[in-house]
Amino acid sequence: MNGGLFRETVASWQDWSRVFQNIPAFTPLAREICRREGFPWHPLSPLTPGTNGVFRSGDLVLKIFFPKESGLDPEPDFLTEKNVCQQVLEWGISTPKLLAQGMICDKYDFHYLITAYSPGKEAGDWLASASRPQKERFVERLHALLHGLNRPVDNLFPQEDLKQSARENFRLENLCPTLREELLARLENLSLGDCVLTHGDLTGENLFVQDDGSLTVIDWADAHMAPAWYELGPIMFELFRGNGECWRLFAGKDPQAFSDRLLDCVCLHDFGPDFLIQAAQREGRPPFQNLEEVSAFFQTKFGT
Repeated sequence: MNGGLFRETVASWQDWSRVFQNIPAFTPLAREICRREGFPWHPLSPLTPGTNGVFRSGDLVLKIFFPKESGLDPEPDFLTEKNVCQQVLEWGISTPKLLAQGMICDKYDFHYLITAYSPGKEAGDWLASASRPQKERFVERLHALLHGLNRPVDNLFPQEDLKQSARENFRLENLCPTLREELLARLENLSLGDCVLTHGDLTGENLFVQDDGSLTVIDWADAHMAPAWYELGPIMFELFRGNGECWRLFAGKDPQAFSDRLLDCVCLHDFGPDFLIQAAQREGRPPFQNLEEVSAFFQTKFGT
């Protein structure tokens, strides 16, 4: 259907990457979504970029998913985020309330979600200036959050073969061949054990610290049924940004066992290869050549 609300062309992922945070391009579409859902209109303002078009409108957040013409199917991400958001709200996890969801058919078919806007500060930025006692309380609250979140649940997702997805992960091609082969060999020997609901992307942008120190989680599109340790990669590499003090606080009394689980996560996680590439870049060191170098890097963070 050719519509008059969204006038940009999306024929590839490159096209989507060019326009997905373009406020003038999305304003007519967002205004119409608010009208249909019965919400007052407020001009859009930007939020931290992710994968989809995400904008603030007054006390609302509008998330407009990439269309299938981008080259990817938006429906799995849309359904995952919608269903998981509803589930965790029932469990009492602090996440913005889902207010509306649907699809608008214009030049392209756009799935969308509308949630309440969450105040607070992005956790990554908050931690950068936090004191030791603040970091300790943050880690305690994060452990409590994960305890409430990482539990079994049925019928949220289609059955998924995590190990097969990891074997086929195109991001592996960006690693040194030796490291890539060692990760794949470790993957084959992994026992996944019991799978629970995981957020899968607890980065500094997806966790908010409120004025009272409590934590609010956003963006459930990367949620999986997976081992609880699937959460570790985004937390250690992206939320803590390689901060050794935070690593030691979170790992607890057995850093060696924790290090082993973190390696397991890197093998299994969709963004595992990227964690290693970006960690090396952040530290100003050469790319990791093998798992021995990765393990040694972990030990420097744990001070062992």
